[in-house]
Amino acid sequence: MTGDALPAGDDRIAVPIRATGYFRLHVPERLPDGPVPLLVAVHGYRQPPQRMLDYAVSVAPKDAIVVAPEGPSAFYGPRVRERAIGRRIDYGWIADPRRPDSEKRNRDLLAQAFAYVEGRHAIDPARTWLMGFSQGVGVATDFFVHHPERVAGLVGLAGGVPQHGRPGLDALRDRPVFWVTGSRDRDYTPEYEQVLMARFREAGVALEALEVDEPHDLLDPVKPAVSAWFAR
Repeated sequence: MTGDALPAGDDRIAVPIRATGYFRLHVPERLPDGPVPLLVAVHGYRQPPQRMLDYAVSVAPKDAIVVAPEGPSAFYGPRVRERAIGRRIDYGWIADPRRPDSEKRNRDLLAQAFAYVEGRHAIDPARTWLMGFSQGVGVATDFFVHHPERVAGLVGLAGGVPQHGRPGLDALRDRPVFWVTGSRDRDYTPEYEQVLMARFREAGVALEALEVDEPHDLLDPVKPAVSAWFAR
């Protein structure tokens, strides 16, 4: 537990447990002579972590190490028709009834992923980024808010920040954030995003916002824009 009291009427008993987290890693064949750029890419709800790793590698600078943590909430997805047996395993990040615990667990997982890479390579703090898609945007933003000293900037792709996390955006004043939304997104609608963008600007974030004529899954169409942002 994080120390937060259980809701009134909840008669469960909370006990601390240990768990193992996982992430996928890409290390370029040729690393720069000096400090190495690092991108930590957080997948969305039910998005395969490997797909997020592949996408992040395709948009990150070619000399960047890329880490893709795996959401610790695993569950069976739809039956895979191409296979006679088995179901796909899907992953997620947040369980609303235990959100404070989930958020702390997610931060701890990302912190361990950072520590793993930092223990093996000299990382360039000016080129250390977070990127999230959909549900992963909230996870990445939450980590950035709690550890602004470890991250230079953030890319948010078709995602959001929950209401309780928005006061913390003040910690990101003057930090570069690239926020991409889809005008046909039904999960994170344009109206939702407009309110959130206003909060980013109020917090003094160095925001660059892009709206594209796409639905929720806008990853491939915005590859050039994301790559250009990293290059800048």
